[in-house]
Amino acid sequence: MNPNQPSCARRRGNRAGFTLVELMVSVTVLVILMLIVANFVSLVQRTWVRSNSRVSQFREARIAFDLLTRNLSQATLNTYWENEFENLGNDSAGQVITKAKNYIRQSELQFVCGPTVGTNGLFQAGAATDFPGHGVFFQAPLGVTSLVASSNSNAADTENLVNLMCGRGYFVEWGSDESFRPAFLSQLQTVPPRFRLRLMEFSPTAEQNQIYSPAFRPIVDNSKRWFQGAITSVTQSGDETAANRAFTRPVAENILCLIISPQNSTAGAGTAATNPFSIAPQFVYDSTLINNPGASGGTAQGTRHLLPPLLKVSMVALDHLAGEQLSANQTLRQELISTVGSLFQTASRLQEDLEGTPEQPGALKSLLLDKRLNFRIFTTSIALKQSRWSL
Repeated sequence: MNPNQPSCARRRGNRAGFTLVELMVSVTVLVILMLIVANFVSLVQRTWVRSNSRVSQFREARIAFDLLTRNLSQATLNTYWENEFENLGNDSAGQVITKAKNYIRQSELQFVCGPTVGTNGLFQAGAATDFPGHGVFFQAPLGVTSLVASSNSNAADTENLVNLMCGRGYFVEWGSDESFRPAFLSQLQTVPPRFRLRLMEFSPTAEQNQIYSPAFRPIVDNSKRWFQGAITSVTQSGDETAANRAFTRPVAENILCLIISPQNSTAGAGTAATNPFSIAPQFVYDSTLINNPGASGGTAQGTRHLLPPLLKVSMVALDHLAGEQLSANQTLRQELISTVGSLFQTASRLQEDLEGTPEQPGALKSLLLDKRLNFRIFTTSIALKQSRWSL
């Protein structure tokens, strides 16, 4: 630099670049900003994935819950009056002489709900770890029929008989998807089976409605036999055809439990208003019984051949990530299922066992919150249109 150059010009030349300290400070600030941005993006991504998973899963659960409640509302028994006869003896020809002394309710159909396993369980076989919560089986005019090949002129085409009586049932089961996933996945042998808790639907066709089977009559003595095929009728996908389909299919995944409480109408005064759980104090309701377990003695026929006026239906759904956790963590899964089995024994404690209050969460809700599992509880009350207690 020219020594004769003015000092101000020399100072400007010395300030033309950055010092090492300035560069290090700038890089440090930039790194910190990048870390903050990266953490923020990661947080947003995790939140989006979690929210998307929850919304997607609960949308499926909502559709399944609406399907269940819509079909339940159509349950029927087709109850009718029949004469009850008194035996007066025999005539000279040995023929029995009778006289009508009373009218009694009769039905060829059945409505039954309650815990799936246990002392009064719906299923005669099956481990408690495979069938948590409650189930329900009933008859409704749903018109599900078998497909008839156009070339088969000897078979009756029932496709347009949309009001035929069908059996229907819902319950929760733990298991894999091997029986109903597409056949090509099994052939590839690279996609492992998915183990999940699923809401299952039992929907035999009208032609295969076992409620009318002579082997299961009279229904009052064989009230649970007609739907035992619900846990054995899952046909391998490779064996299914349009005319030979499985009668049990999943309708939603990651459903922890289904809880069904038959109740009296609380309108008006009397016992029903003070104790809506009197007809099913242990959640068990069987329309072939005079008095359900835990219920006090009533009239001569009690609740036999009657539908409950109201059903309070609750379903606990988990999100996809919670379902993955249960699949990978057997201890956690057994703890949850064991808790479900120990709860929901007394209908009057339904609120305390399930949701509780904002100040004091219920037992099951507290456990799910403690395990940090995302869940949603769907609850509704259904008035059964065919419940005719005037009969």
